[in-house]
Amino acid sequence: MSSGRSTRPAIFQTSAAAGATLKRPVEAFSTDEVEALVDECAHHLEVHGCLILRKVLSADCCERVAAFVDAALKEAERQIAAAADEETRAEIEQSHFGNVRCRFHRRELKLPLGKDIQEALECLAASAGELMSQRVSTEGRLFELSCLVSDPGADRQPLHPDTLCGGAAECAPLLTILVALQDTTEEMGPTVLCPGTHNSACHEALEQVPAADRASIATLERFGAVHAVCEAGTAVLMDSRLLHCGGANLQPEAGGSRRKLLYATWQLPGNTPPGITNSIRGELQGRFRLSHFLGDRPAG
Repeated sequence: MSSGRSTRPAIFQTSAAAGATLKRPVEAFSTDEVEALVDECAHHLEVHGCLILRKVLSADCCERVAAFVDAALKEAERQIAAAADEETRAEIEQSHFGNVRCRFHRRELKLPLGKDIQEALECLAASAGELMSQRVSTEGRLFELSCLVSDPGADRQPLHPDTLCGGAAECAPLLTILVALQDTTEEMGPTVLCPGTHNSACHEALEQVPAADRASIATLERFGAVHAVCEAGTAVLMDSRLLHCGGANLQPEAGGSRRKLLYATWQLPGNTPPGITNSIRGELQGRFRLSHFLGDRPAG
């Protein structure tokens, strides 16, 4: 098994521009490997806090979900522009969008569970369901369902975890799955991951970094940042405690382009992080479990 893994192609590349200092690229698993080596993959996720899967969604599925997101985003923006007053505008924004960091040219669109979105979640469950169930059980609750949309001009986010280690806020980590809906270059500001930082020591070290410096190249370098340069359909399973951020999307003339990242977060039953705002439409909240997408229950 180890000899086979040495030839596995890398998806996330390190680079001087990313400020990364890892000595080698991060390896990626195929969906067949996840099925055959589920215990090894579970150990990899436990140790590194992230796991990369190739070709989880087909190109056709990615294109259909991306087209839906573009249309839904356009409609949401139309509704906001047509709002009669600030209160109505705020209500519409809250119904459509999550509270993403650095919102300038970056939106977090809450998704309905339509045909194409459900197909995408079923594909994810078919590819990694056994591994996911080890982390959150088959009764794991769908906690978030959104699409992060980054446009040219979006700044890099500050490095952050989604849930904390230690203290009153600690809980069983959530499991987040991020899927690129298009080929993603470094110029498009891909997700930045810091493998192995899902622990109290790294969280405490980040707390010592001034807030204004948490998006700097020096900070990314210090925490071993890796940029998610990848093909459409590539997925990342991420421990919610992992330090990460969204990258800077450059202007079009420098190679920037709209980047869409489907993401679904799953919660171990009974382990709700205090104070977290989950990005999911109200009509979906609390209704779906992992088992719905494994074919064990009728959806909805």
